[in-house]
Amino acid sequence: MVVEQIFEGIIVFFSAASSIISFAVLLLIFIRVRPLASDRAIVLTCNTYITLFGSSFMTLLITIYGIYGDLHPSISMDDYYCQLRSYINYVFICSFYYSCSLQATFRLFRVVFPKQKVLQSNYAFIIAIIIQWVIPILYILAYLLNHDFEYHPEINSCWLSFKNIRALSIAMAFVYGSPLIIMGLVYVLIIRHIRRTALTQRIRRNANKRDLLIVKRIILLVLIAMGIGIPTAFLLIIYMISHDLTPLAYHIQALSLTTGLVVDSIALAVITPQVRNIFRINRQVNPATTIVTVQTRRTDGTAEN
Repeated sequence: MVVEQIFEGIIVFFSAASSIISFAVLLLIFIRVRPLASDRAIVLTCNTYITLFGSSFMTLLITIYGIYGDLHPSISMDDYYCQLRSYINYVFICSFYYSCSLQATFRLFRVVFPKQKVLQSNYAFIIAIIIQWVIPILYILAYLLNHDFEYHPEINSCWLSFKNIRALSIAMAFVYGSPLIIMGLVYVLIIRHIRRTALTQRIRRNANKRDLLIVKRIILLVLIAMGIGIPTAFLLIIYMISHDLTPLAYHIQALSLTTGLVVDSIALAVITPQVRNIFRINRQVNPATTIVTVQTRRTDGTAEN
């Protein structure tokens, strides 16, 4: 009981921290950068932060309901809203990985297909974001309709059961595997394109290398986030071998999820130049001001002579 309370306390702290960080960064972006008037890269970053905030907030809400159930054992949390909360949470988690894939794909279009106006248009950009959200919503909806989100009394919340090997295995492959494959292909295609670029296009090559660096960092971000699924996969393998599941299985799953969310909310700000610049203190001297000051001093000196 004490161990479970410690786990729940850490989960609440991490999910609250990730929610606050994600919301704060989003707020700063809208105030300082104004993404709707800026480039598409920062809009995609905001899109990813929305998925982080949504998942963090829903995990926090689910955990609070679980703690409330512990404090009030006579009240049952096993209802449709329990499944609905988990559905929304899984949608945000899945959307996070696919939003990272969308960021990588955007760089691919900009580097490899810069002359394809259709791929560079705002129309295609908006459609891509809509598709990125529709895929998780429809896919995770199948789990909700099949009642795969089962209620677990030990945590007073609904999760995909480790005993439902089919649903959990397919979910891990779709949520984690597919986006990583997409980003791996994007990385390979960009590298091949940069190597084929003529030396005369040095300026363009430098811009392409910057996009490649961003793709590398996004893949690193996703690999860090995939650490979320390692404890789940490990527990699933143990259950498949021994048919035995530790009572803390779902606490471990929630803790790994919230840890990944905190790390990702910070790492995304670090790898995105526009966001990173918000937190930098601008100590550079304005050249125009310096010139005016020098000219004023010279004028004053001439007048005195």
